[in-house]
Amino acid sequence: MTAADNFFLTFEQAVSYYKFTLVNYIGFHDKGMLLAGGCGDTNSKPHIDKTEHLTVAYQFGKDLYKD
Repeated sequence: MTAADNFFLTFEQAVSYYKFTLVNYIGFHDKGMLLAGGCGDTNSKPHIDKTEHLTVAYQFGKDLYKD
């Protein structure tokens, strides 16, 4: 999940929904989360490309099904 800021409260609702609904209720296996904060503000162009989030997300995806 991306967000303009890095505040804990920004991600709190999404993380809660993920843990309760997708993991506990539906039964998906939790492989982790990538919370990408600091990606810009709502009034200008995002700048996720200036962060490490894309590299981390790529590696996270590659490692999802490694044994």
